Amino acid sequence: MSRRTLPSASLRPEDLSSLKVLVVDDNANVQRLIGDVLRAGGVGRVEMAEDGLRARQMLSRWHPDLIFTDWNMPLMGGLDLARSIRRAAVHPDRFVPNPQVPVIVVTARRSQQEVEEARLAGVNEFVIKPFTPAALLSRIQLVLTKPRPFIVSEAYIGPDRRRRVELSYSGPLRRMSDPEEVVDEVERSATRDTISVELEALRRLIQVRGGVDRETLKMTYRVMQHTSFRARQVRDEMVEQASNLLMTYTDAMGGADRCEAAVLDVHFNAIRTLLETPPEDAHIASKVLRHLETVVQQRVSRAQKAA
Repeated sequence: MSRRTLPSASLRPEDLSSLKVLVVDDNANVQRLIGDVLRAGGVGRVEMAEDGLRARQMLSRWHPDLIFTDWNMPLMGGLDLARSIRRAAVHPDRFVPNPQVPVIVVTARRSQQEVEEARLAGVNEFVIKPFTPAALLSRIQLVLTKPRPFIVSEAYIGPDRRRRVELSYSGPLRRMSDPEEVVDEVERSATRDTISVELEALRRLIQVRGGVDRETLKMTYRVMQHTSFRARQVRDEMVEQASNLLMTYTDAMGGADRCEAAVLDVHFNAIRTLLETPPEDAHIASKVLRHLETVVQQRVSRAQKAA
């Protein structure tokens, strides 16, 4: 099978191998999770910093191609870090060799006022927590394949703000403005491509982390929620059912220590097969789904007997 890329960009995982990314976060668990996602996605070099001051010191000696930063951190937060980087375009700073380095904020904040505050600080993009692997990787693809002009003026320094900032929210859509179901084959195909990329990124993440732990299980559940929603929007019923079966399995097992990575892999393989099965081969899709149901029933039954 040829390696897929996110439909919105042409950057391939192998293109990321020479990329240097700095992750700035005061939470060691979040640091490690983002780093693992990036490495699993193909990023060649990832370094960590616990706050903006430490990040500034690393900029001068390491010259990252891109920065992921948390919003709130001690000593220097993400927006202050972005401001200090952009300010170097006017006032040279020995700690900032590249004032135009892309800065992506990873945050739970999403109000319009907060978005505007971050934009004024010179942030390129956002990833909204809780995130999925594809949410992080898609932001990299966006800033590298669709760079915006860099503006230096009295009022503002940073990437051109005229393009609407895209908030990469990873959970199911729940607003009244969410799209109705679509049945167009082009949109269904694009949705299947997106799901495929998300699952492959998740699979690589689990491999990098050496199995299923609490964080990867939470992320898996989140990805399945989103996959189920996407599939329902384009009436891809088999994919929706397979996604729901994985959530049924994780709910029934009751914890990361009881979920088997091999079972998750069976689900990923099944969903991938369903994504690649033409509509006229419905009997193949039904067979895959029945096998998946059997696997889930057996594992759940075994766990209940052992309890």
